[in-house]
Amino acid sequence: MDPRATGRVPRLDDAYPGRRQPSAAQFRFRRGVLIIGLLALVVLAGGWLGRPDPAPALRLVWALSPASNTVTVRVTSPAGVSGQRILAQSRLTVSADGDGQPERWSAADGMVRIPVPAGRRTSLLIRVTGPQSLTRTITVAVPPPLRPVASRGASGQWIVDMSSPLRPPSARILCGTDQVSLAAPAQVVLSDGGTACRARLELTARDGEQALVPVTIPALPQAKRPAVDGLYCFASPAGGAVYITIDDGWTPSAQVLATMRRTHVPVTTFLIQKAAQENLGYWRAFAAAGGVIADHTFSHPDLTKLSLRRATAQWAKDRAALGRWFGQTPDLGRPPYGAFNRRVEMAAARGRLLALAGWSATMSGDTVRTWDGKPLRAGEIVILHWVPGLGGQFAALLAQISALHLHPAPLTLASFTGIAPQHTSLGGD
Repeated sequence: MDPRATGRVPRLDDAYPGRRQPSAAQFRFRRGVLIIGLLALVVLAGGWLGRPDPAPALRLVWALSPASNTVTVRVTSPAGVSGQRILAQSRLTVSADGDGQPERWSAADGMVRIPVPAGRRTSLLIRVTGPQSLTRTITVAVPPPLRPVASRGASGQWIVDMSSPLRPPSARILCGTDQVSLAAPAQVVLSDGGTACRARLELTARDGEQALVPVTIPALPQAKRPAVDGLYCFASPAGGAVYITIDDGWTPSAQVLATMRRTHVPVTTFLIQKAAQENLGYWRAFAAAGGVIADHTFSHPDLTKLSLRRATAQWAKDRAALGRWFGQTPDLGRPPYGAFNRRVEMAAARGRLLALAGWSATMSGDTVRTWDGKPLRAGEIVILHWVPGLGGQFAALLAQISALHLHPAPLTLASFTGIAPQHTSLGGD
């Protein structure tokens, strides 16, 4: 019969008369199982997504400072909130094996400094307690202490022998007059002291150990050596020589260096230590090309406005650094600005310079200007500066020297043989 005639909607089981329909109880059971399964999946997914990241691992780092004979132990953790939290909840404890009871140091900020004896091996037991536990044992070998072995006077110098090889001491003045220098790997020399004094030597061994050595220096006779006497503004005119000097060193010129290499023209440069230090490679190439390097003080002050002690240090520090860097210690200096008086002269002598050089001619643009307004003559010392545009000035100067049939010569101590020094400068910078 056509179902439409009866008004009854056909069901699935009408098509499959042999299939049994689930009961209401079975239907409810299946639905419950399905709901429970879905809930379980939701719980598992939430647990996975909400699972915290693994706790960042703590690390121990340590370092020995021979200067203070201390070991710094530090606990570190990767950056992040969880790492900072773990670090804040941790405590660091270090125990050292001593001759008696073990010594202990603790810190809650993740860092502790432990004194260790010089010349020994010390074992340190490091523990970290808190959310993460960490234990480690380290053995620290500390160099032997730096100490004086002997001291004596010899040839106008006071010599102090130390127990270990030393790093070069800084160029400084002791007792106002005595210079400190290194004569041998483990030997300190104090020279030029005319009066007795007491002082403390600050020394550092090559292995990092430091010592403050009290010394009593007797009055020492002055070592006999040439004294700085005046300022040479002219040099020997023999062979039609003129002398090209360039001051300061802030702006090295590739053009000047190329010309020196090509023509072998001699140039003397008066370098400021602070300027030279910025371009050591250039100045080594300059010296290799035949250039002469001389002292222009550590920081270019007006020396006439400084005390004798500070003026001496300006000469001595620059001289020592230039000698260390370029293998030849200068014995010729030039006072900044040409500022010169008896105190500047004495400071140069105590800084172990042998002569001071001024100048008699300058460059204004591409034109040479001499002290008396006349054409450049043999024996003149010309001053230039390491500034932008120096290459063009240098080329112009060489052309004028050649046109006058003069010849550039290196400015050295020998250049002043037979020349009388002046006691005032011609001014400038």
